[in-house]
Amino acid sequence: MDIREKIESSPMQPIQFGVVAVCVLLNMLDGFDVLALAFSASHISDEWALTGAQLGLLLSAALFGMAIGSMVVSQVADIIGRRRTIIICAFVVSAGMALSAIATGFTFLFVARLVTGLAIGTLQACLNVMVAEYASAKHRSTAISFYTAGQPIGGTIGGIIAGVLLSQYDWRAVFVFGSAATLAVAVLALAVLPESLDYLVSRRPKNALDRTNAILIKLHQPVLDVMPEKSNVPNTARTRWRGILTGPSLATTALLGFAFFVLMAGFYFANSWTPKLLVDSGFTASDGVQAGVLFSAGGIVGALIFGPVAMRLGVRRALTILFALAGIAFVVYALSVDALASAFVAAAVLGLLTSAVMAGMFTIGPMYYEPEVRATAVGLIIGIGRIGAIISPIVAGRLLDADWAPGALYYLFAAPLIAGALAVFAMRTRRPVLAESVVRSSRKATATEEILR
Repeated sequence: MDIREKIESSPMQPIQFGVVAVCVLLNMLDGFDVLALAFSASHISDEWALTGAQLGLLLSAALFGMAIGSMVVSQVADIIGRRRTIIICAFVVSAGMALSAIATGFTFLFVARLVTGLAIGTLQACLNVMVAEYASAKHRSTAISFYTAGQPIGGTIGGIIAGVLLSQYDWRAVFVFGSAATLAVAVLALAVLPESLDYLVSRRPKNALDRTNAILIKLHQPVLDVMPEKSNVPNTARTRWRGILTGPSLATTALLGFAFFVLMAGFYFANSWTPKLLVDSGFTASDGVQAGVLFSAGGIVGALIFGPVAMRLGVRRALTILFALAGIAFVVYALSVDALASAFVAAAVLGLLTSAVMAGMFTIGPMYYEPEVRATAVGLIIGIGRIGAIISPIVAGRLLDADWAPGALYYLFAAPLIAGALAVFAMRTRRPVLAESVVRSSRKATATEEILR
């Protein structure tokens, strides 16, 4: 039995829980950072007399940076290691928020937000991989569910903190707080996070044997006399991209990239536009805020429930079903928007299902790629998803300008999400690299499970 198989089958140890906890904290702070400008937008706009176009660019800067960071920069983790990449990016995020706090004008703030976005996009891909690699097979989906929930929790708590800060100070205080909090967690990560064992074994950096054995001791596993056989794949950009874009891996990347694209398109449309579209449907601004809060609250619950569902059904099976249900939820919301009570319930359900699918995608992404290319591959498929996140709110705005009814926009996302379910279903022919553990009762599998098997 090799190192990976031993970790997959053994009980979780404190070092593994520590890795998950630090990654959740960093994802919470990323959730705060992504929304920091949204919290402060009106104050910044008033102080600098920004046009709507300028404010839109500022709001989009971090999203563009995140897409580039995920797709391009994240591959550095396959070169220098997951741990080092995570720590560097955390310090860059802290610095970017500090620079945002001292920005003196539009251009300065735009560059600061773009750089921060680059670091966040890279960081999120690496955090996702780190949690997947350190969790045991039995608890991987649950660990990634907690990791995924970190972002909406961070956004929710951050919104409360930002409201208090903005009532007492100017908008710069929001970024000062974010910078200080991220710096504190970056220092914690420096002290707590180990390097990825998969990286140490596959890439064999300096002192790999000693570093591997130090981690194995903390995992209560036997130490090694010699390192396992090293991969003979050259560590170059060409071989990494060839490893995820050729042969059987091409279909895997295409299916997962498409699924991430349609999911993030739907999720960020609903997250960005639901409050305003409810107001456009004839309700008050406070009703719109309430719908947004319910969407976020449902999202936290949805991220947390994916793990138990996946333990019962399996990751791919659970994700296929939830993808389809999320598509149906968009239709239900469109049909519910005329009545406030039903719109509130539908918003919470929509947030729950889309976030559950998000947790599922973060779980399944790292499972199908070898350690040598895992960070590059996960960064790519998440980056493809972020393109959808950037495009869908813009398209929605154009369609509203073309006099589309607010509720009708939600119908647009039902079919793509059903297609996402089919893409995940098509993964049944592919064998994962990282194993999963499925808990089954003694009764026979249901007809649905048999169909999806």
